[in-house]
Parts: sequence; structure tokens; C-alpha cells
Amino acid sequence: MNLREEILDRLNRYGVEAQERFSQNFLIDQKARDAIVSSVPLNQCDGIVEIGPGLGSLTEMLVSTGKEVTAIDFDKDMIRVLKGEFHQTNLHIVQGDFLKQDLQKFHVKHNAYIGNLPYSISRDILHKVLTDPCYPYFGFMVQKELGDKLIFEEGDPENNAYSAYFALRGNLTELMTLHPSSFYPSPKVDSVFLVFTPQDEGKYADEKVFQFLKTLYTNPKKNLNNNLKRSPYFEMVQKNLDQLSFDLSKRPHQLSIAQIREVLSILDL
Repeated sequence: MNLREEILDRLNRYGVEAQERFSQNFLIDQKARDAIVSSVPLNQCDGIVEIGPGLGSLTEMLVSTGKEVTAIDFDKDMIRVLKGEFHQTNLHIVQGDFLKQDLQKFHVKHNAYIGNLPYSISRDILHKVLTDPCYPYFGFMVQKELGDKLIFEEGDPENNAYSAYFALRGNLTELMTLHPSSFYPSPKVDSVFLVFTPQDEGKYADEKVFQFLKTLYTNPKKNLNNNLKRSPYFEMVQKNLDQLSFDLSKRPHQLSIAQIREVLSILDL
């Protein structure tokens, strides 16, 4: 059976259906599945944490790499399918909310993260992983509309706290764009698989840094002075303006990553 047939077979045999409330769209594109798994730098990680494995489209291939795989899914029906289909000793299945997991417990090994992120909580998952200092790779599927906004381009009005944080922490690239037909059931929009490689050795993996960026980009149409003036950072920035290569009349999207680093250095973040 090809991957599409396997997924439809699992749905039928276990009597389960894709749940819209969990944003479930199962990957059925074999070439895409193989490319995604091939993107994981196996020589740099001891294990893999899969976020929202669903029916196991990726899980099967991830387990076949021989790495320790921890698959976390909130949906009890999906957990039942996974436990029924896979019995390999290097697979650890966890039923629960990824957002409530203590990521520190996964640091016994150097784990990579991978997942098809539910649309409704994509940003929350990105935030959680980005503020974790210890991983060599994060590969994730999101709706293309969101994915396009996550890649930082200097001077782009679409720049935001998330794209700036990705660029601050490392390198985010697009592996592929997937048509709705790559999934079952088919979503109404294209999806994109993005690969993130941290390069800051955890220096900026701090909740305070993320919250500062949210403040910086509070209102993209206002200048930095207006966005910062009601924040606890404003006074410190004002005192050290002479250390900056720019003034606060800029709008947030006009900042380069180097300039954001200047401000973070002043604030000791």
C-alpha cells in the first residue's frame, strides 16, 4: 500500500475520523514524507520529539532511523492507533498536551523536534520550542500564510516578533510547499514545511527576550519610541541611545537583526 492507502486503512480499521477541533489533516504524500524525514540531522541528535503524530505518517519513518522517538498527541484516538500500529522499543508514546510538557525532561538526550502543527495553536508551539535552549533542529508544517510571515527579511513590513525571534536564534528555511492534496482530509489552503537550525547556542532562548520582541513589534505602524514608551525597557533604552546605530523614529520592521541585538545588549537580555 502507498501512504494514502495506509492512512485510509488505519482510519477504517480503528473506526476513527479526522477531528476538525484538533486541526487534523494527515500527510499522505510519500515523497514529501521522505523529504521531511531526510531533513532531520540524525548525526546531531540522539532522539526525536514528534509533535502531534496523528496516525503515524511520519512516525513510522522516524522510528526506522533507529533514534529514540517520543510521540506526543492530545487525541486519545490517535494514541490508540499509534499503540496498535507500532511496537518498536525505540518509540515512546505520550498522550497529553504538548504545550503543558516540561521540555527539560527531554534533555536527557539531545532531541530534535518535528511536527505537523495544529493551526489554532501553531504560534503557541513555536513560542514554546523557540524559548527552549537545547535542540539541534526543529522541522514543522504550518499553513503557508503563517509560514511566509515567519521568515525574516530586512525591511519587510511583514516582519514580526516571531520572524525576528527565529532570525535572532538561528536559520529558518523553507523545505517545501505542499498542495492540499498532500493531506487527508484536504485543507483549504497550501501548507509549508519549514526547517529551523538554532545557531545561538541558547543565548537568546529566554522568555524575556521573546516578550521584549513582542513589545518592540506591538504596533507595526508606530515607531519604536511609541511601542516602547509604556514598557519597562524604555528608560534603559533612552539612557543608552548613544550606543545604538539608529534612533527610535524607526518602525519595527525597519530594524535589522544586528540592530535588535544592539538593543538586547543594552538591556542585558
